[in-house]
Amino acid sequence: MSTAATATTPSRPRSASWLFPQFQGMVARQDDRYLILNGSGMRSTIEGPLCAEVEASLERGAPTERLLRLSSAHVSLAELARWLATPSVPLTPLDAVRLDGFDTLFLELLGRCNERCIHCYADADPTVTAALDRETALSVIEQAHQLGFRRIQITGGDPLLSDYLRDAVAKAHEVGFEHVEIYTNGLALTDELLAHLAPERPAFAFSIYSANPDEHDRITRTPGSHRRTLAAIDRVVQRGLELRAAIIVVDRDGDVQVLVDLLAQHGVTQISVSKTYAVGRGEGHGEASQALEVVSRSPLRGGHRATDDRSSGKLCVTYQGDLVPCIFQRTSTLGNVREGTLLELLSRPLPTVERRGLPLAEDASRRLQCTSCRLTEAGLALLRSAR
Repeated sequence: MSTAATATTPSRPRSASWLFPQFQGMVARQDDRYLILNGSGMRSTIEGPLCAEVEASLERGAPTERLLRLSSAHVSLAELARWLATPSVPLTPLDAVRLDGFDTLFLELLGRCNERCIHCYADADPTVTAALDRETALSVIEQAHQLGFRRIQITGGDPLLSDYLRDAVAKAHEVGFEHVEIYTNGLALTDELLAHLAPERPAFAFSIYSANPDEHDRITRTPGSHRRTLAAIDRVVQRGLELRAAIIVVDRDGDVQVLVDLLAQHGVTQISVSKTYAVGRGEGHGEASQALEVVSRSPLRGGHRATDDRSSGKLCVTYQGDLVPCIFQRTSTLGNVREGTLLELLSRPLPTVERRGLPLAEDASRRLQCTSCRLTEAGLALLRSAR
């Protein structure tokens, strides 16, 4: 590092790894090499004398003159030079999850569900008894808003089966969340329950699988579920509440457009189409949908895709109380909310494990919906790697 650079560049904390949220990128030191990677699957390795230039550039927060000269002939260095023009933070558990700012908290009130979907990522069904108690759930809602979360999805299992659902929705509105969504299959959404919830003006999201009732009911393993979900959608539309439909392609995608048209006939304007992810009972299902791109048919305000251009951070509190980075990232536990606050759990050093390498990009895309979630998983894996 030059004397001039040292004099004009503010000192930065020394760190083996840095996050560049604007580009969903990360640079990590491992042994005698640097890894350059992002959530979209780009992975490069810098070895040898070039490591000194990478290290000096990271310490400065700007590329050295030599790195800039070399970047014209080195794709990875050119990418790093672009990243260095944007804000970066040292890799910590908190920042690996927060990225460019917390966005959505997924809060699972309970594991019980009145469907038995063949692909359920949460392993929910009518026999699951695990659940969050009311006090814990309401405390988590308040803590999440204090951390800067903007949206909350209240889910399960099926949250309509929770006896304190309206309390949770009211708390989320009270503390100031921009968007409060109930994710449900709608089977338990009676006129009476909707009238109970409507004063809080929650948004609703409904999972649906096919325009064919028999095909939908085969996936949910619940006779009559297709008819009851559409009836719940109609009730929410009639109430004038915000709603979206999440089409999940489990086995085939041949009738997606037919289902989109059917939902439009029922007054649904926010529609997303997603493949099945290899989590929970989803492992082994949905291989036929893996080539399907995750798309939305209109702007979304809820769910995974409802983000702006930021690398938006997510968290999930499962119905067992485990704090995990995402509803689809359930094995990377960061603690349990009964043992500390969200901030306390995110601020703890992660226990190191035997180094196993980073998750394969192809495997991550099978399990995780968002590039930001894949970047978080890679960052946490690096932090857990034995040193």
